Amino acid sequence: MAGLREVIGDHRRVPDRERAPSPSPGPRRAFLRAGLGTAAGVLAGPWGAAVVAAPGAPRRAALERVTLGFIACGGRAGSLLGGFLGLGDCQVVAACDPFRDRREAFAARVNAHDGGTVCTPFQDFREMLEREDIDAVVIATPDHWHVPAAILAATAGKDVYVEKPLGLSIEQDHAVRAAVRRHGRVFQYGTQQRSMGHLRHACELVRNGRIGRLRHIEVVSPASSAGGSTEAIPAPEGFDYDLWLGPAPEAPYTRDRCTASGAYFIRDYALGFIAGWGAHPLDIAVWGLGDTAHAVPVELRGTGDFPSRGLYDTATRWDVSGRFADGVGFRFRGPGGDLTVFSGESGTVFASRGGLRTEPSHLKDSVIGADEVHLHRSPNHGQDFLDAIRLRRRSVSPVEVAVWSDTISHLGDIAIRTGHTVRWDPERECILDSPTAARLATRAMRSPWHL
Repeated sequence: MAGLREVIGDHRRVPDRERAPSPSPGPRRAFLRAGLGTAAGVLAGPWGAAVVAAPGAPRRAALERVTLGFIACGGRAGSLLGGFLGLGDCQVVAACDPFRDRREAFAARVNAHDGGTVCTPFQDFREMLEREDIDAVVIATPDHWHVPAAILAATAGKDVYVEKPLGLSIEQDHAVRAAVRRHGRVFQYGTQQRSMGHLRHACELVRNGRIGRLRHIEVVSPASSAGGSTEAIPAPEGFDYDLWLGPAPEAPYTRDRCTASGAYFIRDYALGFIAGWGAHPLDIAVWGLGDTAHAVPVELRGTGDFPSRGLYDTATRWDVSGRFADGVGFRFRGPGGDLTVFSGESGTVFASRGGLRTEPSHLKDSVIGADEVHLHRSPNHGQDFLDAIRLRRRSVSPVEVAVWSDTISHLGDIAIRTGHTVRWDPERECILDSPTAARLATRAMRSPWHL
């Protein structure tokens, strides 16, 4: 019977097979092999779209230990791995990365921790998605792969933990949300600040009126850096550069292109830190506003600076201001610290991962009563994801709020790139009045990848 690679196209590479045998074909894998249908909002590429699993259904009757596969094995994935290995109710059984040394070292780390050959390294994540013994995947790729990998994983029946930011465009954000909803998958966004108690309390103070009527929100974030060599050189041995590029445009390999900085600060692969770091304080703003579509400003304008030399081309400075539908003012700027400021008629809340401060100071000690708004309590972001998988419940950072906070980043970037005042319809989730701005809500993908 043809494998998934034969059905969706050969990408020339073969995943590492020396470590452990693949699981034997089961009903879901047979379904994958039978054919891959397409649907609105599901990513289709040179290998077709992944297939729909039973909505919301766990793959095994009892999930004593949730089995995980990692998509990407770089620095961020390594940090996440340390957290998951510290939890006793999950096991990492597969890992994939276009860099051979990374995936092999990653698998070896897992195997050394677990005392056996439990983790299989793969070069291509699509082969890993065939495995019916994997409950969920952790996606810590460069940003341009977040949405394609998440859609293919969700439609293959996997729950998904996706590092921030979300997509390279608003269109991509909507596509992954549609896929997660359609297939009933659990989604956890990598905005770990929602699992910090003092930030939950900050948002509860705002939501319960401790600062009076909200008047203004200010968000501050670190910004991108300039630099990066533009000199073309050969890709290193053991690295599948074409697979790393995936839906991104073809480009010559350079020393800095596939590094952490390159993946963060080149627009072909990312929006820069206006999204990559801004996701954290913007997410806290969305949480404090109530986790609704109206947590996205309806009007934004701003200025920004972009590098004129070097490989990196995302904003190194921005200052965006606007308003929400209810008239509350908004400002988002960088570079700066990681900070969300809620200003109300009778007080102010300053919230960052480093701590909580209020004016007047006694506000931070206010106790939230039993009949007031209590937000989702998550003492550990990874554990919350695992618990949501078992209970088939909403996580602390679900896909809807990921879309809203990411949309703010995109609208801000569009405002500074076009010089236009960008108007947003939160009900229809579209840009109004400016065809130039609206065109930037989509992003071309390298043929034959498409949404």
